[in-house]
Amino acid sequence: MSQFANHAAFEQAKSRMTAIGTDLSPARALVDANGNVLAHARTGGMLDPERHVVNAGSTIYRFGGSRTPRDIAKGGWWIEKREFNLLVNFAISNDIYVGLAMRILCLVPPEWNDATVLVRARVEQDLLAWRGLGNSVVTPRKGCKGFVRLPHQNEIAARRVHQLYIPGLAELDALRFPISIEDVRHLDPRESMLGFLYL
Repeated sequence: MSQFANHAAFEQAKSRMTAIGTDLSPARALVDANGNVLAHARTGGMLDPERHVVNAGSTIYRFGGSRTPRDIAKGGWWIEKREFNLLVNFAISNDIYVGLAMRILCLVPPEWNDATVLVRARVEQDLLAWRGLGNSVVTPRKGCKGFVRLPHQNEIAARRVHQLYIPGLAELDALRFPISIEDVRHLDPRESMLGFLYL
């Protein structure tokens, strides 16, 4: 048995595809006249993600929305403590809220996450993750015409934040879940939108 709680999920090809921003939903796939999948759309995700071990005892953070903290913790996208500190410092130095700092540095449009909950968790068993810098996002705007465009700014050191995609958390046994929630903060959804512009 592997020492990594999510080893099987990590080894599946779709885990890296998700990490690079591939939309694997059959409903949104590009198909031919016979319904055969030709390609999947890709936006966001990470640039050149690498295999990364998240060691037991590590602290990780995840922003979520209108779900229970336990359900939020089952999601795949996280940041490590060093990256969270970068978000906080960026928010302080730019006089913005941490939710908006997350949108800017992690390239997360409101269409993907309303950023109303912040979960701090402790890793209880070693996990495998994909780790990389955020890639540019182009996604349809919710409820209106047009697109959200968030270009990455990884060439600017102060805006370079590595993200984690930890595959398979949603499928793991609830009794031996490898992450324990240490703190939950509820955020005002307006704070993560103050200054967010659709261009």
